[in-house]
Amino acid sequence: MSNAGNTDTSKGQVAALARRARGWLAVSVGCGAVSAACLVGQFVALAHIVDDTVFHARTLWAEHTLLMVFLVCLLGYVGTRFASDMAGTEAGLRIVASVRTALLRHIAKAGPVASLRLPAGQILSVLDDGVEALEPFFARYVPSAAMMVVLPLLILAVVCGVDGWSFVILACTGPLVPVCMVFVGYSAQKAMDRQWGHLSTLAGSFLDALRGLKTLRLFGRTAGSLERIGQLADAHRQATLSVMKIAFLTSASLEFFASLSIALVAVVFGSRLLAGTVDFRSAFLVLLLAPEYFAPLRNFSASYHARQNAMAALEQIATVQALPELAVALDARPAEHPTAHIEVEELVCEHLSAAYEANTVVLHDVNSTFARSQLSALSGVSGAGKSTLLSVLLGLLPPMAGRCYARDAKGQPLPRSALNVAYVPQRPQLVYGTIADNLCMGLTDVAFDTLCEAARIADALEFIEALPQGFLTLVGERGCCLSKGQVRRLALARALLRKPDVLVLDEPTADLDPDSARRITAAIRLCVAGRIVIVATHKADVLACADQILDIAHGRVSVRKKPEAKRAPHLNAGEVCPA
Repeated sequence: MSNAGNTDTSKGQVAALARRARGWLAVSVGCGAVSAACLVGQFVALAHIVDDTVFHARTLWAEHTLLMVFLVCLLGYVGTRFASDMAGTEAGLRIVASVRTALLRHIAKAGPVASLRLPAGQILSVLDDGVEALEPFFARYVPSAAMMVVLPLLILAVVCGVDGWSFVILACTGPLVPVCMVFVGYSAQKAMDRQWGHLSTLAGSFLDALRGLKTLRLFGRTAGSLERIGQLADAHRQATLSVMKIAFLTSASLEFFASLSIALVAVVFGSRLLAGTVDFRSAFLVLLLAPEYFAPLRNFSASYHARQNAMAALEQIATVQALPELAVALDARPAEHPTAHIEVEELVCEHLSAAYEANTVVLHDVNSTFARSQLSALSGVSGAGKSTLLSVLLGLLPPMAGRCYARDAKGQPLPRSALNVAYVPQRPQLVYGTIADNLCMGLTDVAFDTLCEAARIADALEFIEALPQGFLTLVGERGCCLSKGQVRRLALARALLRKPDVLVLDEPTADLDPDSARRITAAIRLCVAGRIVIVATHKADVLACADQILDIAHGRVSVRKKPEAKRAPHLNAGEVCPA
């Protein structure tokens, strides 16, 4: 029942995808049908020309009309075949582009919380190899399937009017090909599913090994990791070879049936020609058409593995599409206020409860307010719910109960789309490029003064200007040329360039030396003016600089405000917040 359900689902997906490029697919199939008619027409004309010139002593000039028909049909066949292939390729490329775009949008809507349900390597392999597997299916398999119906039926119709015995032979041997492919298809699909499973496992393991390469080298486990990846690669190789073996066996069986049928037609015609019961024109025409009768079947067989690969890929794509859309867009401002800046005064949680699974509640009845120009710190042990509350505030996880909303200075609620939120994770990512490229990522036309101001507030300007090339210095992959503290300060500057209303930081001083931690803490305090700043931390120096502290324990949140006399002052860059 599950296999039948998967088949029905795959058919529905194929139909939905085909509608995205139905115009190009219709052109491909239509041109293929015209090319089939041109092919049959040129063979009919050729048979008449050869028979008239060889056996009826007619000159080629006397056959100029048939020669013109032959040339027109030949050119028409070549042109329509080319047009059919190009239209099919265009359809495949358009479908691949639309599916990849839809998957990227869905992953963005799902957010990082939902995406953690699948290995990152599996998601990447689906976006790359999985989506690309759809292109040959629509570019070659679908037109081949149409030609497998049109051309053999047209040839059978012509042969039926020429010779009855040949019609019977072709009509009986032709259906053997689809029957053979039905039996082969079941084993091919299982082999293809195994291949995709091995590929997903290999991609995930390889990505994990790359991410943890430093740790593996530190503990001397690189040899074991390489051995594990080698085993997975060998399993994927064997699965791929099994698929190729089935494809070769399928082609061999088709060639056997086609050759047997053509040979049987030739033997029957040879004996009948010797007996004088059939004319040469009919025999020559049927022998010309017989190989073409099986040609679309052979082409269909050659592209059949593309169908199996696409069906396996669709199952993987459906797995990614099944990720729930948890993320809420927070960074887009309302379209009706394209230039006005909405002042966000407070971010409010009312009776908020959150859970990753329906039966496992992580946060219970949270009531808290995060005010503008105030540093709020979330404190608690690992697993207490700090990251969950941050996910809700960022819009990455919808509340199970209650609500989280913003208010302006007049106390009026604001839509979540009115919020401009910036997030600095515990492990910020830098890409290979210059410091300016990493700071301006996703932004265009950033003024140099704006860049310097954001770096100054984040306490990064001093070390940037001390570098030989300043903002044009290459940071290396993942910021390998910089210290952890410098990477954190660059990430903070990158967030400030977005001019956020709400700035959220997750463990900003974790794994830093005391001096770097103090600098990051002072930079965070500088960011408080004019915005809501929320920090998840368990470090005492950060808590000492907070205006309010939210203690999270066992999913419960208790708010404690610091006395006015002990509230942290606004600091200049490099200054240390007093405990």
